[in-house]
Amino acid sequence: MGRWLPEFGDSETWWDVATRVDRRDEFVYNREGPGGGPADGTRFVHGSAGPSGGQAVYDRVHAIAFYEQGCCSWNDVVAAAGVPAPPKDVPARNLLGLSTVRGVRLWLTEAEVMKIYGRATLEPVAGHPGVSVLPYTTWPPRKSIASVHSPCGQFENFFFRANRVILIQLGNGC
Repeated sequence: MGRWLPEFGDSETWWDVATRVDRRDEFVYNREGPGGGPADGTRFVHGSAGPSGGQAVYDRVHAIAFYEQGCCSWNDVVAAAGVPAPPKDVPARNLLGLSTVRGVRLWLTEAEVMKIYGRATLEPVAGHPGVSVLPYTTWPPRKSIASVHSPCGQFENFFFRANRVILIQLGNGC
């Protein structure tokens, strides 16, 4: 499962270039209201070295994966488009209407995301030609973290191919 999960890097990868925002976002899933990842998903773990794991659901009709993974004081909640079928059975869900509380959903354009979140600089994603990211964060700048006691925050990364959101990554941590 770990190799199947679509991602473009750790959520904090773009911390130094992320645009600062003042509030977190989260997904609205299955009309259950805001929350984390799919609590009704198939559970998985990454190897046997530690408790890192999560849960996932998949929309076979629209090729959308929705998952949460993490451990301890961090987790990423991700929605991704254009994902091939998973290597094992996971619950089938219609994820076409999946969105964040703030209104971001798969296939929006860069301009539509910036209308919701504010201006940001589109960054290339190393090792993935044609993919770029609009990175946002509620965290203070990395260089000031040493002066802040136990900050908690969120990285809100929106990945694009051909000017359309293909992956939404909400990375939470303390």
